Amino acid sequence: MPELNSKRPTHTVDFIPGDTRNSVFLGNPLLDGMVTAIMALGAEVWANKRRLKVIESLMAAKREVTPAAIEAYVPSPEEERGWEAERDQLVKLMFGSLFIKGDTPPDFVPTPAAPKAKG
Repeated sequence: MPELNSKRPTHTVDFIPGDTRNSVFLGNPLLDGMVTAIMALGAEVWANKRRLKVIESLMAAKREVTPAAIEAYVPSPEEERGWEAERDQLVKLMFGSLFIKGDTPPDFVPTPAAPKAKG
């Protein structure tokens, strides 16, 4: 392939990072930090739960449980649907209270919105 030797000016600039470290999104930097920590912990919890589900599936199928087998495992469509439902419940449990308004009954737990029909 021939080497490009263009002297045409380009319209690119160096990357300019955003100032998110010094931004406050929830009105209080402490709240921002807490939500960030909760989100990170939630991601770790779900990753560990899913990995455990893979290990359990391998064991149930009497297959060898190795790091390579765990990484290569592809869940069946039924497993995937069940795991997605469990993940959604975990998200609802962890983050549902963030959407409660001041006048909402204390036992209220929001449910995910149903997908809207196309058309």
